[in-house]
Amino acid sequence: MVAHADVSGAAAPRAVRFLGADPVGPLAEGRGTAIATPATTACRAWGPVGSRWVELDAYGRAAGHAVVRRREYYEVSHCDELRMRRVDGTPGAGVFVDAAAGYKAPRVTSWRPGGRDLAALETTVSPRQLAVADLDPAHPVPFERRVLFFEWQPSAERYAVVGGRSLVVLAFRGGRWDVLHEQKPKTMRGRNDAYSPLLVTDMNGDGLPEIVVHSREAQGEWFGDFTLSLDVAGSWRRIDAGIFGSTG
Repeated sequence: MVAHADVSGAAAPRAVRFLGADPVGPLAEGRGTAIATPATTACRAWGPVGSRWVELDAYGRAAGHAVVRRREYYEVSHCDELRMRRVDGTPGAGVFVDAAAGYKAPRVTSWRPGGRDLAALETTVSPRQLAVADLDPAHPVPFERRVLFFEWQPSAERYAVVGGRSLVVLAFRGGRWDVLHEQKPKTMRGRNDAYSPLLVTDMNGDGLPEIVVHSREAQGEWFGDFTLSLDVAGSWRRIDAGIFGSTG
């Protein structure tokens, strides 16, 4: 059988590549409406020295441009960890998108609940997080340093993403907090900075949010970033990065 080329004129969608914050390396790849974990070979292939990337802020907007200045091979992960150099702009959330990918910032704004609603948020989240044993009680992290608030303008939905010993995603609806997603360490033991929300964006331009989170396992021996992606059914799906770090 003879294979025929596609002559429809429709080009395959360009992959949009994202680098995580720590360690800097492949985070996620968007192609069309799909978002996926990068291939296992990505941590040795993405980000050649001199390649240009856009650093994003906490709301997925461009904070500045950076270039890869060095690659360091790490024997434990069998991956290259990237070292970046900022060439303009200001520090962002430490997450980068390929400068040539045609990425567009999402329609999102910051917001902050009033004092009573903020207290209700902490009351809702605290019992869930206290169920996780505290491995580092000498170093608590204040509640307000662990939460990212944003309003997703396409749906007018207001969210809070709370980190700590667990990760909780909530929406503020009708004057109350609804828990949409929760993630806890498998061992039910964690640090007070086990989960730290970094930013919200739209990786594939489908009008639905992605949240990038930094995580540290147990005493921090394994660390890295992952993505939560909201699908059309209203479920949050975890997408693991293509590289994680280790203290080993």
